[in-house]
Amino acid sequence: MKEDFLSYIASRVDGECVVRAKRLPDNVSAFRRRKIKGILRPNSLIDLQQIVIGASEFPNTRLHPVSIGYNWGLGSREDVADGSYLVELQKLNAVRKIDTDQGWAIIEPGVTQGELSELLIGTQKMLNITASSAHSSFLGNALDRGVGLRHQRTEDLVGIEVLLPTGKIIRVGWWPGSVETPIYPHGVGPSLVQFFTQSSFGVVTAGVIKLHTRPESTHVVRFNFSRKLLSPAIQTLKKWVANGLSSGVLKIYDTTANSTYGGSDGLYTVHLCVDGLSDDVSQRIGLIKKLCESSQVFTNVTSNSVTEGNYPGPDVIANLVEAAHVGDSSLNDTLLRKTLGARHDKVDTGGTGWIFFLPLIPFTADALEMAYQLIDEVHNETGVLCGATINALSGDVIDLVVSIAFKKSEKESADSLTALSKLHEKFTAQGFIPYRLGVEHAKWADPITPGVGERSFVRELKQFIDPNNIISNDRYL
Repeated sequence: MKEDFLSYIASRVDGECVVRAKRLPDNVSAFRRRKIKGILRPNSLIDLQQIVIGASEFPNTRLHPVSIGYNWGLGSREDVADGSYLVELQKLNAVRKIDTDQGWAIIEPGVTQGELSELLIGTQKMLNITASSAHSSFLGNALDRGVGLRHQRTEDLVGIEVLLPTGKIIRVGWWPGSVETPIYPHGVGPSLVQFFTQSSFGVVTAGVIKLHTRPESTHVVRFNFSRKLLSPAIQTLKKWVANGLSSGVLKIYDTTANSTYGGSDGLYTVHLCVDGLSDDVSQRIGLIKKLCESSQVFTNVTSNSVTEGNYPGPDVIANLVEAAHVGDSSLNDTLLRKTLGARHDKVDTGGTGWIFFLPLIPFTADALEMAYQLIDEVHNETGVLCGATINALSGDVIDLVVSIAFKKSEKESADSLTALSKLHEKFTAQGFIPYRLGVEHAKWADPITPGVGERSFVRELKQFIDPNNIISNDRYL
């Protein structure tokens, strides 16, 4: 009788990397726990290559790779369907090389944003930090198009190493060589770096990450406005962002998000970074304060100079935002514990639930008013209260992070999932399309894709590259 896949792999790699399991532990979103056939934790790229090559010897074997598995709010480590082998890549955790002169680092999937940011302390380079845990994978988040305090992390990804379903390893995009060349991810011909984001065409085993030069001066300006002044506030902020008054991603926490994350209750709070040459920063801050005072919209205006280790903001959100803007993730988990009452490694199994809905909306007052109307409708129909954080990616586009916090009781879990489905339906009907999907709503990839024939072409590519469907994680197929 032919041996099973796990026994086959255990005979070829370190047996400790093979775990027999039928289901994962709970996930923070209380999504359905899929049935799995086992867990594989390769110690090296060679181990992982053996796993992928071995999978082709066993019909209907599907591998579901995750970096560290902290895809919280979207499914954590869960696959879309039952029956796959979970492949955890946290042991592939080497920072292979780092160059703080030219500004790049080669990292593996198990490298956390906290580890990488610590390596850059005291240098002239910094990392594009997200507000998630310091223990989350930088590469995993970038491949799912996460957003940092500077910009969307796809902009940080300049080269990737991919293990294809055949077992072949390729490198695409920009990679350092014996002669220094400009960091340019597109090369000549088809640009393949973004081809492998949000895809199951292969297993990404390393990436070249662009590091950013620390500005001469960094300040974070904070101020408030009330819900009734949302429209004039957004109109004003759009003008500021479009004209380059701010640096990085402008963040606005609404009243519910403020309450959830530990900020000021009852008001919207704006966190606006201003950085660059010291004289220019001083002039822009002076202008912002003057405009705030004359606006009759914004109140409680403060400005803090921010340097590594110096975060004078008044609350946990302010401190996190200040630190993240200078590439420091050391305060991220303070917010995580305050929000969910658990350490990073206990988030999925704790008693507090968390779900994200992540639409892109136009940076206009009308769009924000409509978005909050839809959120209110969901609240009225389900009783579920949603918070929203406004991330201005540019003067045109907002990443609206809609969050649902709940107790993981049977009723609240079911109500929260119902609310999530309604958010998908209502926002998509208005053209507010999510840029990341959770495992319970992978079916939305088709209706939200505007390109004619695009989804069919993606599936044709998948069939050509991976005819046996060895690589799972098909949220976007």
